[in-house]
Amino acid sequence: MGLRIGTPARTGPGQNRASQKRERMTTFTATAELEGIAGTAAITILDPRNGSLVGTLPVAGEQEIAAALARARSAAGLWSRVDPAQRGLALGRMAEALRRHVAELAELNSRETGKPTDEARGGIEAAIGTLRQYAELGPLHRTHSLRGPDTAIDYTRPEPRGVVVAVTPWNDPVAVAAGLLGAAIVTGNSVVHKPSERCPHLGLRLGQVLEAELPPGVLTTVTGNAVVGARLVADSSVDVVAHVGSTAAGRKIAAAAAATGAHVLRENGGNDALLVDADVDPAWAAEQAAIGASPTSDRSAPPWSGSSCTGTWPRNS
Repeated sequence: MGLRIGTPARTGPGQNRASQKRERMTTFTATAELEGIAGTAAITILDPRNGSLVGTLPVAGEQEIAAALARARSAAGLWSRVDPAQRGLALGRMAEALRRHVAELAELNSRETGKPTDEARGGIEAAIGTLRQYAELGPLHRTHSLRGPDTAIDYTRPEPRGVVVAVTPWNDPVAVAAGLLGAAIVTGNSVVHKPSERCPHLGLRLGQVLEAELPPGVLTTVTGNAVVGARLVADSSVDVVAHVGSTAAGRKIAAAAAATGAHVLRENGGNDALLVDADVDPAWAAEQAAIGASPTSDRSAPPWSGSSCTGTWPRNS
């Protein structure tokens, strides 16, 4: 299989700060009856900027989880046999679909996570670029051969693995998801995506936009909390688990996959690399480190509105 991760992890100190504000962002309430399943939990999201209601979505129950996995398994065989060039064209259509919904998705990102709209737009632009890149690279994943003696040739052919479960974080939800989903789909896998419970409306809407460009079952979005994620990654029908997020969650995923035999791809616990020259004022460098850990063009935004695990290079200028 040629599944690779195409975007850098975007986890780090911002997640720790976010946990301190979690009660203002996400609350879980018991719902007597939701979508016909008694006792189903729901996720209620409040806008962290002003406390207004964004909306409420159900936490997927056992039936929804089983149905999503079965749908992905049913689609995997047919999608894996689609010509790689056609899969690349599908990713190109996904990128164009994102382009048509930049404003909508950026606003939803801001309402759910507090990320400034310009920053949210930047993440979506990055996602569009990632999908376009995979659209071009997908058809290139062909075969490789290495000639040995006259009587032997080593031959390698990448093959899809099957069903991929992708679990993505809240701090750059569209850009990170595009990396995981794009890599899996262009290499012939079907995907069940569980976005963070801190931005489920955005994750669900992103799924709707992208799914419309794909055959049924190639991409399915499941909303829910950590319990839903644990149920997905522990299912024996899953072939690959791709996760960007905290180290603690990643370790649990690795342990679950050890029991099922699923291949695991993790980008966990990323932090901001900071290089400070000897002649730089340490107080100024510390200030730049704090800014770089949660970059935002709006200094009035709360520090838990996003984080970055790429680099910070302060210059005394």
